[in-house]
Amino acid sequence: MGSGVSVKHLGSAPTKSITGEATMSEPWAYEEELLKERPLTNVQNLLKSKPKPYVAGNGSILQEAYKKHATELASIEDRQHKLTLLMLGIFSAGATLIASGHVDMSPGLRWALTGFSLAVVVPSFHYNSELHRLRGATRELLVRCEIALGFHVEGRFLEDEKLYAKGDIAYGKKGRWLRDSYCWTVGAVCVAFIFVVWLMPNIPSKAPVPPVSLYFY
Repeated sequence: MGSGVSVKHLGSAPTKSITGEATMSEPWAYEEELLKERPLTNVQNLLKSKPKPYVAGNGSILQEAYKKHATELASIEDRQHKLTLLMLGIFSAGATLIASGHVDMSPGLRWALTGFSLAVVVPSFHYNSELHRLRGATRELLVRCEIALGFHVEGRFLEDEKLYAKGDIAYGKKGRWLRDSYCWTVGAVCVAFIFVVWLMPNIPSKAPVPPVSLYFY
């Protein structure tokens, strides 16, 4: 009574678990979780953003930030491309070796190849999702730089028009096809490889051809 402390503040006070570890009720722990999973800004809120009046030096700073984010976006796209080629190369090489008939497909080997396939693909799906989240955050940073530079202000660069269309504000929300296409492609290849592993008949390894003797009797 009369202490000036609100109930809301008391409800958010830091607490400790029996083991002494921090619980999610601690404010700093909640903020840490927000940093791990950064949500994209609502498009309607971005539409309300306005650039500040011109200040000497701000333009060059924004240009450098824009270049940095553009380079990071290109790096994200390159990493996903290399990941796709790596996964397709692994399964293609494995299927070619099995089809050649030089591998004795025992039950133990079939199970090992199936486990290897899943152990490789499942983490790659998680990595692909991480790249998608990074792509969205980086694209939003590019949009923010464009807003600050006045690209979305009518009449700033074009007469009675905006330099960028209104829909370009949602650039950070796009790119789901890039994420999903990886899952469809690599997932289908993985399933096909597992089918090859289990449907391939058990052909004994081919014996080496004996060398031709050059001696005449």
